[in-house]
Amino acid sequence: MRSSLRIVTWNCRSGPLGQRLSELAEYAPDLVFLQECTPTAGRVTSGVVCSRRVNSRKGVALIAAPHACRCRPVRLLRGSGRASVAVTVTAPTPFTAIGVWAQQRDYVGDVVRTIRAHRTLIRDAPAVVMGDFNSGTSLARPPSQNPSHRRLLDEFRGLDLVSAYHAFHGIGHGDEAEATYFHQWNPDRPWHIDFCFIPQAWASRLVNVAVIDGASWARRSDHRPLLVEVRLVRSRASRTAPRTDNQEPGTEHRERQNREP
Repeated sequence: MRSSLRIVTWNCRSGPLGQRLSELAEYAPDLVFLQECTPTAGRVTSGVVCSRRVNSRKGVALIAAPHACRCRPVRLLRGSGRASVAVTVTAPTPFTAIGVWAQQRDYVGDVVRTIRAHRTLIRDAPAVVMGDFNSGTSLARPPSQNPSHRRLLDEFRGLDLVSAYHAFHGIGHGDEAEATYFHQWNPDRPWHIDFCFIPQAWASRLVNVAVIDGASWARRSDHRPLLVEVRLVRSRASRTAPRTDNQEPGTEHRERQNREP
């Protein structure tokens, strides 16, 4: 059985799925949520579990690594944001994954609507909610948080979900040291607005949570990928049940203009 699960969420700004996945390949993610990627337009891309066109130039997609992560798409429930997707992961560990690229004008409201639409699903099984929420903390001095961001955090708290970044680094919201987004590509206008929320029960099993940064990533997008790695736990069933031969182990582009999150 695999020892850990690696998840990446990245607003890649543009570009075909194949290119963006190849750029992430060195991190060997099991599950990737891409935002602002080129819509698939019916083209088959290895590992794509579900994708959604948001407009003519932008889309979102959830991709699972072949032979490492087994998933099936979940039909979005009424009330979901129009740039969201969801899958049920069955291996290497069962959980629901929901990806959201928050849309104007009410970014927080867009994420909250998607969460509320799937509240029963999130409560019934472990769930991960991730993406570019377009809400968070400006890291320019002095740091400041979106006034409505607390509403979003309260929503997650009510579902017993915590930010993997904050849980792993032991910091509060508003105390982030690393930016995930640079407004209008400006290094002097850093924000932390990309998140991966996980079940509270997973927090003690976090192996690594990192913002992937560097010169090459700065050229690719105004956002940085967020990597989350969680140690897997073998279930009692997996320890006792025999394996069979075929049983495996274990959207509208946000117009930046002059508007910040």
